[in-house]
Amino acid sequence: MAASVSVPVFPEVVLDSRLALVHQGQGWLAVADLHYGFSEAMRASGGLFPVWGDAPIEERLGALCAEYQPETLIINGDLVHGRVRREAFGGFLQRLARLAPRLVLVGGNHDRSPTARAAAFVESYSVPGFFFHHGHLALPVPEGIVEVTGHHHPAVMLRDGAGLRLKLPAFVTEEVGGRVRWILPAFSPWAGGTVWNDEEGGITQRWVCGPNRIWPMENNLGSREVSSTCQMLPDPLTKE
Repeated sequence: MAASVSVPVFPEVVLDSRLALVHQGQGWLAVADLHYGFSEAMRASGGLFPVWGDAPIEERLGALCAEYQPETLIINGDLVHGRVRREAFGGFLQRLARLAPRLVLVGGNHDRSPTARAAAFVESYSVPGFFFHHGHLALPVPEGIVEVTGHHHPAVMLRDGAGLRLKLPAFVTEEVGGRVRWILPAFSPWAGGTVWNDEEGGITQRWVCGPNRIWPMENNLGSREVSSTCQMLPDPLTKE
């Protein structure tokens, strides 16, 4: 497994390059968009996909929890992707529950199959100063609180000016009209990511996540030029 790094993004909050957000004071670790069972779902619908992806998800999440020892593990939506085998999903839930004393499963737009509904999903989850929901629904957010979502699979496209381009997942923070929103990167290794556009009139910062490096790209003229030259490439995992 590649070496990882972490950087502070807020008081007592760090972003880990393994695509997780950790509040060391409150003792929670949050990830979003695991899309567990994606390759199985695609193969069941006739796609020629390799049986791959679920083991790396569990290995990375297990390593994160072993290192940070969170009291609460928050899966902020899209735990699974479509229909999964009941036995496989049940075993996966049991292993997740062993990673932290408290497991919170926030429901996403993909967590609606008959098998997935057997899990104890919640629509949203609050801790002091933070409000978690997946982001596919317009939920009322308490004032003066940080809204934390997933769903969008934010990414940044980097170009060298000579034809090379590299798209990497990103953690995004926004402030628009007094509303503060954080968008988690997709945890799934299948997620291609969607290049993130600034919301007009807001303040946006992107934290680009490489395998062993994280660096910020702030919302200024320079970063606008970076995103304006990027081709918008949709991520198929964001679809219903």
